[in-house]
Amino acid sequence: MIFRHFRPDVTVTLIVLVWAMYTMPRLVQSLTGVKRRATVGDALPMNPLAVKLEVLLLLLVFALCAYVILRGTAALPTDRRMPLVLMLAPWVYVVVRDLYIDHVPTRGGMLYPVLVVAIWILRPQLRKLAVLGYLVVLTAVMCIALGVFLPESGIFISSAGTAVAPTKEILPLGILIGIFTDGNNLGQYLVLGLPSVMLIPRRVVRAAGVAVVLFAIVWTSSRSSLAAAALACGMWVLMTVTPSVLRRPMSWGLVGATGAVMIWWPLSTPADDALTNRGAIWRHSLDAWGNTPWFGSGSNWYSVLPQHVGSLGGFAFHGHNQFVHTLATGGLIFLFLVAAMFVTIAWAASQWSARGIFQPATLLVALFASSTLEVSFGFVDRAFLLAVTVLPLMFAVFAPLPEHGSRRGHTKQRVESTA
Repeated sequence: MIFRHFRPDVTVTLIVLVWAMYTMPRLVQSLTGVKRRATVGDALPMNPLAVKLEVLLLLLVFALCAYVILRGTAALPTDRRMPLVLMLAPWVYVVVRDLYIDHVPTRGGMLYPVLVVAIWILRPQLRKLAVLGYLVVLTAVMCIALGVFLPESGIFISSAGTAVAPTKEILPLGILIGIFTDGNNLGQYLVLGLPSVMLIPRRVVRAAGVAVVLFAIVWTSSRSSLAAAALACGMWVLMTVTPSVLRRPMSWGLVGATGAVMIWWPLSTPADDALTNRGAIWRHSLDAWGNTPWFGSGSNWYSVLPQHVGSLGGFAFHGHNQFVHTLATGGLIFLFLVAAMFVTIAWAASQWSARGIFQPATLLVALFASSTLEVSFGFVDRAFLLAVTVLPLMFAVFAPLPEHGSRRGHTKQRVESTA
């Protein structure tokens, strides 16, 4: 009788599983495996236990999405079908383009479309992303704990037992990597999860969570993530004090300006050694794109490049800029599809901003800022960022909006946020 009334929340379960799919195997790896490396770009294969756990969690996510999709086929939503197409189009293009050159997507690369369709069917409340906020804080706590109590796994250590890139350190504690293998990766994850932390309903818990995440980002010494965090916090404060009538254009303006800087920076002809050799990476990537301007070189171009001409800058496993990476791997067609997708998300973010809810617009600012010097969004790669990018962005597009301009709508949203 007790269990007959128990209905697990599918949306919350999905958030937890997608978060666990990457973090738990890496935690196991950190506790049971070796994380030292000879150089920054060394690949660190996961141990068998971590691999098995990752496959199990991936299958559980697929199974839950399949359950949602099959259950919803009898009554599919009749609205927001064009946004659904725009969210799926870049993935379809890049997979078809890769299959043409005999590059088959990985297991994780097949997850994106089922996640998008499942969220489109679920129409989850945006407030439920607070669950992701708690999980991001938990991730930061786990990483800090590894840095303090198990520094050989939680700090950037070379195979010789010495700190890697000590001149980059902001704190005299080494570079925090936590469950990840690089400080920049941890910084990206935390800064992109920060807007979801800002959705935590209780003010004291939210402030403590933001403080923990910001401390972890400082410890990573990831300067691009620090800049993105500063912009995200500034965006949130600025939107809070902006009159409601100006919030929509303000959202468009701030998101658009950050995106424009992301595009302009690699085109500003920086020196080859600028920004830790990123100038050379951008120049070589754009030169290669010029040879295949419409279709690019495929999503695996950066991974196969060292087999032919040597690694760019010693560790260029991606374009170190979202705009450059998109052009180099998929060409102008891919760029157009990705731009259409993000314009749609920006429109949704402006709708939320007009209603006093700033998480979607703040996430876009953090994403574009982080993507200026890194690649922070992927359709068939960058799986470690899936939980903090794909989930909240799709929530922004498909979650039901509260009533516009009415006190009742705002009150209802606040009440739901404290539930």
